[in-house]
Amino acid sequence: MPDVNALLIQLFAGLSRGMVLFLLSAGLSLIFGVMNILNFAHATFWLLGGYITVTIFTSLAETFDPSFALLVPAVMGATAIMVLVGLLVERFLIRRLYGRDLPEQLLLTFALVLILGDVIKLIWGVQNRRIFVPTPPMEAFGVFVNPYYFFIIGSGIVVAIGLWALLHRTKYGKIVRAAVSSREMVSALGIRIPLIYASVFALGVGIAAFAGGIFTPLLPMALGVDIDIIVQCFAVVVIGGFGSILGTFVASLLVGIVYSYSILIWPDGALAIVYLIVIAVLVWRPWGLFGTELRV
Repeated sequence: MPDVNALLIQLFAGLSRGMVLFLLSAGLSLIFGVMNILNFAHATFWLLGGYITVTIFTSLAETFDPSFALLVPAVMGATAIMVLVGLLVERFLIRRLYGRDLPEQLLLTFALVLILGDVIKLIWGVQNRRIFVPTPPMEAFGVFVNPYYFFIIGSGIVVAIGLWALLHRTKYGKIVRAAVSSREMVSALGIRIPLIYASVFALGVGIAAFAGGIFTPLLPMALGVDIDIIVQCFAVVVIGGFGSILGTFVASLLVGIVYSYSILIWPDGALAIVYLIVIAVLVWRPWGLFGTELRV
């Protein structure tokens, strides 16, 4: 039986993993909830954002002394670049999918996974990329943990609060939520739905890139990681409910903590336990814990 110290360490690791899953899944859930588009390439945008963050950080480190502070402009720069990428992808590709069936959406977005994977291979090669930021362990609740966990947890909480405030306390958020309920009514009021959709898609991609950037000091970016993590993101949005930011937040913490403790107790069955939770939710409440019945 693991001791208390090991359980505390896994708790912090699970919370940080859960926050990374939230940052990635929030954009996926937001895009589907507003646009009814299931973006299988979402984690690949996350991966591309991570590679761009490493490149910017490395360039800055050649001019300035490498430090944790350089991570901030690197992540912000990568996020801004990926927002522009998101706008272009929505304008020239995703816009053609509105009103199309789910198989067509999956085919196009999976093609994006392959194309962006080759782009990453051409620019950065097949070597793993990672940012090395010296972070000596700190003591918390009697155990020594990586202080970067707290930075990730804090970032996830800030983004969650920011998304909630954007969607519930701003005019833009009211328009977005109205578009979810009745696109025709919003369009009849003279509001251009394509612009709303483009901004939502770019926002989702930007959040994914932000998640990729802050993830790079923990684990290296590598080809194929996006395929593994997108499956976990789908598990999160299924549990929480497509389109529900609160549901995504709760489900991300649940999946992150369950996965972390499962690795400690039963390493070979960690993902299986997560999928058992997904199956239970699908049987009991197919639209998720906090979601509503899906549009057709």
